[in-house]
Amino acid sequence: MPTKLKVGDAVFFGDPPISYFVEDVDYTAKTADIKTTAGPVVTHQNVAWSELILLDESQNAARIAREATKD
Repeated sequence: MPTKLKVGDAVFFGDPPISYFVEDVDYTAKTADIKTTAGPVVTHQNVAWSELILLDESQNAARIAREATKD
């Protein structure tokens, strides 16, 4: 669970986990609006921080490299 999100953070959400970018954050309610990073555009609003897995920079770099080399 992230302790504090910010707009632009990369996160995983769902089952199976899919990568998203944080579009908006409500610090009072500890929720975020998220949008898929690739493929069809999917958005979720007011997702509890406890349901998100924050990607650290090394995970994010690996995801970007993996998506860039997909056929």
